[in-house]
Amino acid sequence: MGLGGALYSGVSGIRAHQNMLDVIGNNLANINTYGYKSSRLLFSDLLSQTMSNGNNGNPMQVGKGVKIGNISSNFSQGTLETTNNAFDFAIQGEGFFVVSGGDKDFFTRVGSFDTDSDNYLIDSNTGYKVIDTNGNDIAIPYNSTVSGKATSKVSLTGNLDASAANKTAEVVMTTGALTVSSVAATTTTTLNSLDSNTTDYVAGDTILITGTKPDGTSVSATYTYAASGTVQNLIDAINTAFSSTDTTNGATASIDSSGKIVVKSNKGGKDNLSITLTDGGSTTGKTTWTNHNFTGATYTTSVDVYDSQGTKHTVTMRFTKQGDNKWETNASMDSSNGTISTSKISNITFNSDGTFSTSGSTTLAFKFNGISSTQSVILNLGTSGKSDGLTQNGGDSTAAATGQDGYEYGTFDSISVDSDGAIEALYTNGITQTVATLKIALFSNLSGLSKQGDNLYAQTSASGEPIYVTAGSGRAGAVSSGYLEGSNVDMATELTSLITAQRGFQLNTKVITTADEILADIVNLKR
Repeated sequence: MGLGGALYSGVSGIRAHQNMLDVIGNNLANINTYGYKSSRLLFSDLLSQTMSNGNNGNPMQVGKGVKIGNISSNFSQGTLETTNNAFDFAIQGEGFFVVSGGDKDFFTRVGSFDTDSDNYLIDSNTGYKVIDTNGNDIAIPYNSTVSGKATSKVSLTGNLDASAANKTAEVVMTTGALTVSSVAATTTTTLNSLDSNTTDYVAGDTILITGTKPDGTSVSATYTYAASGTVQNLIDAINTAFSSTDTTNGATASIDSSGKIVVKSNKGGKDNLSITLTDGGSTTGKTTWTNHNFTGATYTTSVDVYDSQGTKHTVTMRFTKQGDNKWETNASMDSSNGTISTSKISNITFNSDGTFSTSGSTTLAFKFNGISSTQSVILNLGTSGKSDGLTQNGGDSTAAATGQDGYEYGTFDSISVDSDGAIEALYTNGITQTVATLKIALFSNLSGLSKQGDNLYAQTSASGEPIYVTAGSGRAGAVSSGYLEGSNVDMATELTSLITAQRGFQLNTKVITTADEILADIVNLKR
């Protein structure tokens, strides 16, 4: 073979290590290139020449040098780096964003996007348009608006205080029930048979009735006991004292099924009503009326209701305790907004464990000024037997509107991107609308992709056809907004490879110079 083989082997080694230096240099040059995937070069030996077979039958061969066996990309995940730019997207997985170059699609790991003059989402490096799952260009609706929507449903959640501790209220009731042998009293029960009666009344005994009417007017009246006086006789005296026939400023007393005397304002909306029962000073009979103090509970919250033009109206919801585990609410609003033709929700009841039970009709009817039609709004108070809406437990009242389906007019504010690649437009009224969903591509053979520059890849026969999926599914990976994927070049590995390439280059030059010196010596054998 002569020394020519050594020369050519050295030349092939120089060329191969030159290519290795090129690959390493390119990796290091792109150490700060977003989405860059490092390359790796593998050598393989050239054809070996068989000189002869040895005595043992093994072939004796001399190699012809080295060649490039393979240059492949390392598609391992790069670190996600924060950019705080809403149009920067990164994929943590194997997926690629899809951009259209006109008659051909390209694929990129770098979601460094922007919008063009027509508001289309584009790749900021090339101007290629970003593609959605339907194969369409994505337009960002900068100048879009959302019309207002009328409220049709409102959800109320929170607690109503189980205790009635206010001495003045719209409705007051005795803290302790009137009982006979621990059984609830009725209208026919005689006063002398009450468990709280300690000394029987006699004819002419008096019970003093004092307090204030709903309009704040003081009450001072006397019930005079007659033979076999009943609870109803006492209630009649209370009704007379509080002017039960006065529909504006009066109040009406009754006894409920639990044996409690309940006194209600004939016209709600004020918390001035109060009442106290005491035995007259010279009365023979005695009842422990302090066991039957009158107290009430009222709680007020507000609800925003939008009309059909998206105008917001503040509606006051006034909850009044009507008895044990029983409430009522009345809605009101400023007359400048309109009127509420159906404003009351009655018979709001709770179970003994504080969970919501039932209620009357929960539909309110509004007639807003300037709008001809009546607007119905359904209040969702909760599910019977559950605590997902209103509850009645000991503790502060916290009931409030926590959700409703109406909203005001809004203009475009910003965009956001979910992990599944859904691009959503956010409006000033809090409404979000899905604009498009980013198209994500997967490939069976990532190493078969062809680099096109500008962080773009093109499919080849080796990579196979793209498999289009939605982000977050399988190996596609999730999309992160405000991030870009950093280069996956390992500096320490590349610098080590650089030293190895340099030494390989030097050693192959030594082979060439040594072979050259020997050839020179051979030429000089004859002078």
